[in-house]
Amino acid sequence: MLRRTSEMAAELENRASHPAAKAIATAFASEAGDTKSPLSDGGRSTESDIKHSRTVSEFTSYASGIEGVVDGKEILVGNLDLYAEQGWEVSDDLKLRVSDARGFGRLPVIVGRDGTAEGIIVVGDEPRSGWDDVVTRLGNQGTKIVVLTGDDEEATDFFSQHDFVTHAFADVPPEGKTATIRQLKSEGQVAMVGDGTNDAPALAAAHLGITLGSGTALAADAADIAIADDKISSVEIAFDIASAASSRVRQNNRLALVYNGLAISATVVGLFNPLTAAVAVITSGGLIAANSSRTLIES
Repeated sequence: MLRRTSEMAAELENRASHPAAKAIATAFASEAGDTKSPLSDGGRSTESDIKHSRTVSEFTSYASGIEGVVDGKEILVGNLDLYAEQGWEVSDDLKLRVSDARGFGRLPVIVGRDGTAEGIIVVGDEPRSGWDDVVTRLGNQGTKIVVLTGDDEEATDFFSQHDFVTHAFADVPPEGKTATIRQLKSEGQVAMVGDGTNDAPALAAAHLGITLGSGTALAADAADIAIADDKISSVEIAFDIASAASSRVRQNNRLALVYNGLAISATVVGLFNPLTAAVAVITSGGLIAANSSRTLIES
């Protein structure tokens, strides 16, 4: 019975956007021999491509899970808080298993049918390779690192233990990420790195939004920079480019102010005639264009 309920839950997860939903749907699709991977924004390429598909007649998305009717059965997928909110029964044994999974830094997702929780699917989110090196290098450059995640505290405890992570906030809903970005913007320039649909509002709110190649379409649309190679190390390059571009703009502004200021002053005191002043202004424009065309960073 639990197996069938889990398969129904996976069918619902095809329509969800959370990274854990994609992992669950992909795992069950692989076991069923379905070569069509679920899309990162939910759903599949075409309905006709779904093998062993089930009928989903209702679907509701919550901040902490999803609910729907699959093959006439009411299915709820989410955390303990969602089950409490919806008044579904969860046994003490299942609550203990959820606690144990969190203790190992995993994300337990409860699946239930018709008002009763039947089991959990444990999802492990492995950090991207090289993330700690990137954080260390950025931290050494004076960048303040803040981690915002919808996962629980136990699953992200290793982030808060990093020397250069200033704060690590867990259990943050999408609107909480956006609110945090706006608060941080009052303290200085803020760059947001994210790849999920839930990250899109925060990416749009940041001064600089960066998403990775494996990110969802909404994240790519909201971000200012999309890293095609999907390597976390490229985030550092994006920071270097942004910093160099900002520096170049400041150089051009200073060049324009100083050069034109001197030319106008010389014209006022009679050292330049109007024609010479016009040539000076054109020359300053050429200097700014030449400065702008220089390579921002060395490869």
